[in-house]
Amino acid sequence: MRQLKFVLGLVVALGVPAAHAVEDVKPVAEASQQWTVWGGELRFNWNRDLMSDLGFQVGAASQRLAVGDTPHIERVALREAAGLEIRVRNSFDFAGFAGGRLQARGGFVLDSAKLTIDLRELVLRPAKDSALGLDLIGADGEAWFYIDRLMYKLEGGDSPQLSVRAMDLRISPQLAARLGDAQLAGWVVAGLEMYSRVATPGAVVAAPQGSSKWHGTAAPNGGVYEADVFMQSFTMQYTRKQAAADGPGGQNGGLVVFTPSSTLRNNRGTGNLDEANLANPLLATVPGDPLGTSSARYAADVPWYTKFTGNFAPYSNDQHPYLIWNLYRVDATGRIEQVGRSGVKHAWLTTNSPCDINPGDNHVLGRGCVDTYGTGNNDNINDLGPRGEIIPASGIWGRCGSVHDRNCDGARDNGSPCSNVAGSDCATFAFRLPVREEFIDTTTNAGATYFAESWYLVRDDINILNTMQSSPVSFNWTGSAWAINNSNPLRLGPALGRWVAPGTAQPNERSVDVKTAEGNLRVALRVNDLGNGQYRYDYAVMNLDFARAVTEGAEPNLRVLRNNGFNRFELSFPAAANLVSTEFADGDGDANNNWAATRVGSSIVWAATGTSTAPVNPLNWGTMFRFSVTTTEAPQSGSSALGVAEVGSPASVSVLGLLVPGVTSTSPDSVFSDGFETP
Repeated sequence: MRQLKFVLGLVVALGVPAAHAVEDVKPVAEASQQWTVWGGELRFNWNRDLMSDLGFQVGAASQRLAVGDTPHIERVALREAAGLEIRVRNSFDFAGFAGGRLQARGGFVLDSAKLTIDLRELVLRPAKDSALGLDLIGADGEAWFYIDRLMYKLEGGDSPQLSVRAMDLRISPQLAARLGDAQLAGWVVAGLEMYSRVATPGAVVAAPQGSSKWHGTAAPNGGVYEADVFMQSFTMQYTRKQAAADGPGGQNGGLVVFTPSSTLRNNRGTGNLDEANLANPLLATVPGDPLGTSSARYAADVPWYTKFTGNFAPYSNDQHPYLIWNLYRVDATGRIEQVGRSGVKHAWLTTNSPCDINPGDNHVLGRGCVDTYGTGNNDNINDLGPRGEIIPASGIWGRCGSVHDRNCDGARDNGSPCSNVAGSDCATFAFRLPVREEFIDTTTNAGATYFAESWYLVRDDINILNTMQSSPVSFNWTGSAWAINNSNPLRLGPALGRWVAPGTAQPNERSVDVKTAEGNLRVALRVNDLGNGQYRYDYAVMNLDFARAVTEGAEPNLRVLRNNGFNRFELSFPAAANLVSTEFADGDGDANNNWAATRVGSSIVWAATGTSTAPVNPLNWGTMFRFSVTTTEAPQSGSSALGVAEVGSPASVSVLGLLVPGVTSTSPDSVFSDGFETP
């Protein structure tokens, strides 16, 4: 069933208690109202690349309204003769569409060889099969598309306006059938915005701003509120490709882009005594997952402010979470590689639906509240940027000098980020997740498995591992596009945990987490028996959120000058040991920036080129590199070290508890006694 998320950021005077001695707030009696949404405008951000892949040409909007500094956004008016009726409970929760319709003045014509869809007078109306869905109706009366993932808030006091900042326009099953490919149903082909007036039957009062439950503040009974946000679920979708990406067995010369729809949930901790029992499944934020229950007894509210909208509590800035996503391939021989990584999505609003306690503010994530950033939203260039602007372990954005504020005046630059980014393909490829087609081509990757990964980065979050989640995925060629198929089970934690499980009992595997004052990393290892007396050691090094940032100024005018992670990986390797080969894999397909391996005394050292202030291809946060060694030497206990790119103390980070090549003895190492892995 299609579902529409819709929660209004306001409250009415219903006598909700202002404060409570405990966090177990009892709900007030429901008060239901029916409101009308009417007039205003729709804004379309068509994914014309994807529509072209599907055989459609999207014409320019007829009766188009004026264009601002975002020319990829096309605006059409909504008529005022009718409106959509919505049901609202307690002025907090959207309960469904009650009826009505909204009609555009102007629109688009979509032409293809199979059919023409006339959307010049399109109509929005409640879906026939769900009170929580909207259908988009063409001139022929057919519902070729539907809408979900609305993100909005109500503004304006006595003359309220419903501002829908994002919603996904999806292909309906009917259109997918007409196109002859059922798997196209649900694909997002455009991001929409809607700004309309609202008629309410009674007085509506703006919700109180702010929170008293920020991370680190005192909670009842001597407790403390702590931030701990969970990734609840996500899916990936194909969004576009370069022309050279031409399908299985083709040139394999282009890039393919995939984008997630990601849903998070805030910790559900109330502070009640029974929450000391973290094994209680009723308390889990993500039930059934080993990482699904928080150690924080009191859930903190999380600030969620749109960039450039002002300075707010608790950090006196426009603090908000960030979202990234990655893609991994494990080839038929068992080698893992991160083959795709995105830039950063700046979050800007939360729908808080559903919630344990709705704070009544769309810029504060409340206890147990859920929020989804849809595919069209995450593909919108206006809210994307590079990872290097974020100090990951602290969750701080260096706004000053960023791609959105080059001159550091505290206002978004016109046309940003593309006005500050070189290249003509910024609006379609910059800061997305591009993967080289050769890495997903089903004809050249026989036996490979794939995992997608989606993260939220939240300031002061006490557990980075449960803000990320991975999922098995696979790919198939539709004839014009690379469909990505999402599978189960979803699992909290980095995708690397699927390659080698934390706490593994396998004698040929290790997984070591390292926590430092500057961030966290994980090193996972597999030793593979290649036969004929040879062994391959695969070390996957995941920089979770380690960075040694060099900054200038202070929030909210902080500038990040440099923000690098590691530039060297050193592995114990006896001077007398026999080295057959080494391998470095960073997933970008560019051999020119590979780290070179050198034997130095009793070590093998892989090092990036460049300098400490300008390293070439450093191992930065959210990134995984693999270092492999083939040798005739059996494993023994040992260690490795990662050199920090930026000068400072410590100069390196040690990783203990690994397996490393030793000097071959006359008897086999005990690690091979059973369970040894072969490719």
